[in-house]
Amino acid sequence: MTIKRSLWILMVLLAAGCGSSPPVDYYRLQPISGSATADPADAKVLGIGPLQVPGYLDRPQLVTQMPGSEVRVDEFNRWAEPLDVALPRIVTANVDYLLDSVIVVTFPYSSRVRTDYRLFGRVIRFDANQSGEAVLEVQWGVQDADANPVLTPRRTRYTAQASPATDPGAVVSALNETVVAFSRDIAGEIQTRL
Repeated sequence: MTIKRSLWILMVLLAAGCGSSPPVDYYRLQPISGSATADPADAKVLGIGPLQVPGYLDRPQLVTQMPGSEVRVDEFNRWAEPLDVALPRIVTANVDYLLDSVIVVTFPYSSRVRTDYRLFGRVIRFDANQSGEAVLEVQWGVQDADANPVLTPRRTRYTAQASPATDPGAVVSALNETVVAFSRDIAGEIQTRL
């Protein structure tokens, strides 16, 4: 084998090695298992949203809260859909599952759907820290169809622990637990007002 050919093969191998990167894994939030059984004839309609998501989460990558004000963006572990779409969709599915006497729809509502109640809110935080503590912090309230407060706005915080703390799949599962807890609070508050 000539030196020229050996150098050429070495360059090709080096170029191939430099061009590869770790695979990207995608995750999504999961609704509570089961199907909703509301009776459309006499069911109330609850609209979920708008539910605003902060700008630091307006990206596909998973975000880890670091000490102080630093956040770490994980290039190789990503959300399968934008969080401003996923969060309201999953909360809607969860609350619809939890309330038999309520039909739950996601914002934006169809012009033919008249909602009896509307949940509005703003996500303050939805991430995990280095120790695997997942946090959903959200401001939210409920209005009736005429924009009268049914549930005064409040700020609530939900936490769950990922184990192991460094496993992205475990972190997403813990974040999902916080969304389920939020959904259960919504369902409980709506149930007491029907």
